[in-house]
Amino acid sequence: MLNILPILAVLSTVFFWGSSFPVMSFLLETSSPLVLGAGRFSLAAFFSLLWCVYSYKNKLSINHAFRFSIAGFIGIFLYNIFLNYGQQNVSAGASSFIVNCNPLFTALIGFFILKQKVTIVHWLGVTFCLIGVSIISIDQEGGLELGSGATLILFAAILTATYFHILKPLVSIYGALTSTAYTILFGTIPMLIWFPETFDFVIKSSNEVRVAFLWLALFPTMIGYLTWTYTVGHYGANKASLFLYLIPPISIVLDFIWYDNTPSLYTITGGLIIILSVSLTLYLQSNKAVKQL
Repeated sequence: MLNILPILAVLSTVFFWGSSFPVMSFLLETSSPLVLGAGRFSLAAFFSLLWCVYSYKNKLSINHAFRFSIAGFIGIFLYNIFLNYGQQNVSAGASSFIVNCNPLFTALIGFFILKQKVTIVHWLGVTFCLIGVSIISIDQEGGLELGSGATLILFAAILTATYFHILKPLVSIYGALTSTAYTILFGTIPMLIWFPETFDFVIKSSNEVRVAFLWLALFPTMIGYLTWTYTVGHYGANKASLFLYLIPPISIVLDFIWYDNTPSLYTITGGLIIILSVSLTLYLQSNKAVKQL
């Protein structure tokens, strides 16, 4: 009999994460990137704290606590700062495509920092991925100039790749769910300074803005991370990552349905190049179809 729970988990993940980009673009019309980040992770951090207390078994070592704090600072705090500031000038669909470059950067960081081997096809995949980003940036404010929205989001993707390497050794010790909870908790701590401003903003906002904040905090952030953890546990990281390529199309469709925003031809063309380059690279690597450098 078909086990429908993993299917529901992965579909929920890509839908919720796909919805986050148009909702973020909408909220950034009236809120600052820092207020948005604090509002998004406040609820997730609260439940992460409850989970960490509930699942506490062995004392968290100082080294592991430090590693979790670095992972949270890079993968939650810095990532959201660069993503939110970048998305002020970049459309929701374009943002979702650019962030999808992170699997390729994960391998590059492993090559340059951890001295891991990288295939020739991977280098070609990175090249075409950057070509796709360049095409997308043509009709985005600032283009590919340093500090433009597109480059900030590209750097956010690099931060995510760095976060994966930092967190990976801890997952085998504490498990995926607990590791995610600690990461969210430590990553939200630097945002505490903006919580009063966030609370004041939400109180004074319209009901539409409040619903958008609640949606972002509850579904893409808290539930999305939970369903993604379950998905990775069931399918494995490599197979599960293939489902993430559904996120950009979902973002574009929801951005059109909810906010009547139509993606440009540059966004569609560059996005397709990114998806094809990343998916083909991962497919060839998983089948060991190329010789390693």
